[in-house]
Amino acid sequence: RTDIVSSNDSYPKAASRTDCAGATCTYAEEMTNFANWYAYYRTRMQTMKSAASRSFSSIDNAYRVGFVTINPGSPVSSGKYLAIGDFAGSAGGQKQAWYNKLFGISPGGGTPLREALSRVGRHYANITSGINNGMSADPMQYSCQQNFSILTTDGYWNGAAGQKLDGTSIGEQDNVEDTGA
Repeated sequence: RTDIVSSNDSYPKAASRTDCAGATCTYAEEMTNFANWYAYYRTRMQTMKSAASRSFSSIDNAYRVGFVTINPGSPVSSGKYLAIGDFAGSAGGQKQAWYNKLFGISPGGGTPLREALSRVGRHYANITSGINNGMSADPMQYSCQQNFSILTTDGYWNGAAGQKLDGTSIGEQDNVEDTGA
C-alpha cells in the first residue's frame, strides 16, 4: 500500500507507467492517477464500461453494432436494447446511441447468461417473439457475414435456460443430470 500525502513529492514509478514525466512520480501525478482509477475503474461495472468504451472507440461505420443487456425484461425494454446498425460516429448516430446505452446501464436483476445468449442466437435467426419480443427483425444483411456477441458478467449464471428457435425451452443439453450441488 502506498499513502499519497502532500508532504511526499516522489513516488516509485513502475516501468510500464507513462503518466509520470520523470524517473519517479510526483504528488500531483499520483493524485491524477488515483483520481482516474476512482472515476473509471473502482467497481467491476466501471471497469467493464471503461474497457468496452475504449475498445470500441476506433470502430467506425464499416462495422454494424447493437446492444442488449443480459437482463432486458419481457418484452425487451427499449432502454436496454439498441438494434444493430452501422456504427456511424456522427452526432445522433449509432455510435453515440451505443455509448449512451453502455454508460446508462446499471447492474441488477440476476445473471441469466444462458437466456441472454439464446436471445442473441434467436435474434440472428430473425425471431422477434418469446424472449425476443420487443427486438427488431433480422439484423443479417448477407448470408456470408460474420457475427459476434460479446457477453460480460460479474459471476455465475442463474435464471432461465433460454429458448430454442422453435420457442421451446432449451433444457438439458449435455446428458448430465443437474444434481443441484
